[in-house]
Amino acid sequence: MSIAKDDVIECTIESLAFGGRGVARVDGMAVFVAGGLPGDVVSARVLRAKKRFAEAEAVSLVKPSTHRVKPVCPHFGTCGGCAMQDLDYAEQLAQKAAQVESALARIGRVEGLVMDPPVASPEVWRYRNKMEFAFEQRDGELHLGLRGNAASGSRDLPPVVDVDECHLCAGRDVDILRRVREICRASGVPAYDPRTGEGFWRHLVIRHARAGEIMAHLITAEAPDHYAQAESLGETLVAEFRTLTSFVHSSRSRRAPLAVGEQVEFRLGPKQIEERLARGDGEVRYHLSPNCFFQTNTPGAAKLFGAVAEYGELTGTETVLDLYCGIGAIAVYLADRAARVVGVELSEEAVSKAWGSAKLNRAANAEFHAANLDNGLEGLEGLPRPDVVVVDPPRAGMSHPMAEAILALAPAKVLAVSCDPATLARDVGRLSADYELKRARAVDMFPHTHHIETVALLVRR
Repeated sequence: MSIAKDDVIECTIESLAFGGRGVARVDGMAVFVAGGLPGDVVSARVLRAKKRFAEAEAVSLVKPSTHRVKPVCPHFGTCGGCAMQDLDYAEQLAQKAAQVESALARIGRVEGLVMDPPVASPEVWRYRNKMEFAFEQRDGELHLGLRGNAASGSRDLPPVVDVDECHLCAGRDVDILRRVREICRASGVPAYDPRTGEGFWRHLVIRHARAGEIMAHLITAEAPDHYAQAESLGETLVAEFRTLTSFVHSSRSRRAPLAVGEQVEFRLGPKQIEERLARGDGEVRYHLSPNCFFQTNTPGAAKLFGAVAEYGELTGTETVLDLYCGIGAIAVYLADRAARVVGVELSEEAVSKAWGSAKLNRAANAEFHAANLDNGLEGLEGLPRPDVVVVDPPRAGMSHPMAEAILALAPAKVLAVSCDPATLARDVGRLSADYELKRARAVDMFPHTHHIETVALLVRR
């Protein structure tokens, strides 16, 4: 039987692909089914048919999976913040670990690896310490919330859903969100449209730390005529929400719809908040600024960094090179186990924060440098030869020159941290001539979403 576009087929979902689509097999062909969960029998309409696979969407549920559960959020299915609230958490974790194992085998050509058991998130709900909410002007009304589910095959930004409830973040974050939406609507000032470059309100980012500090970061267009409204908003929030530690208004001139400010225009309270991460019987402290990257699941980050430390088996004599180190989160976490830790990162702002975190934790053996790692060895010139390399690149994985640089440096161990199984597998393959993948473990930092972190240990042959 051949499968063609618009065919309606009945199939059994066997597993989940990375990204959240169900995987079925029909006459030997893989069919990726949006809306299908492992164990479901569904009726699905084919959207695209290729030679080796097809893409489809479930139109009806013939027989539900035993792993299906009732979603807790009324916005589930419309809001794009979650993808798996209807799948039992134990099955979510099992599917994610299987995705990592499959990618390492298919893309990385890894044979015979028995992965370590996956690590579940310590908190399945209310785990996010940072939420990025988007503004949108649609049909003459201002909206503020989370992006909805993307239409299959569409490259347009999904519309913003005015969420009034979210179970991924703290309840107080949603309270702040609702109040900001109310104030911005009443202002009469429209939201920014990245297609035209017109409008003002762009993003609201809320961070909260384990110690209770909260930062609200408002990002707007570069429009001085409206800055008074942003200041008034900040003053109102600080007055009404006594737990709000800091309010920052920054502007952004670039059209790309990223929740990153370029210029601070106004601030109430401190310019950073302090996050604390468990480490053994103690803790590690970090200063977080409005734009800096930090893992969004603090207890989960402790599990992730703990796995890195476990795989590293540092004795206190090693020189550790932490590539793509960001604000030095992993470097500072490992500093008490190594003789010397050197972090390298492109962003000078992040490097400055890394130095601050090292000082905060009295990690005198940690140092940080700004360099472009896409330049490979050139970006590492003058740095010590490492015994261990930690590499935690962006989702796209490490650059090819960086992989070549690691091969040239020839450390005894490479500790790879990745948020994308496919690019991790590709990078493992790039290093495979000189390094053998000895251990790998999936660490779930993002329950109810398709994202998964992985820690991998590569040992020089």
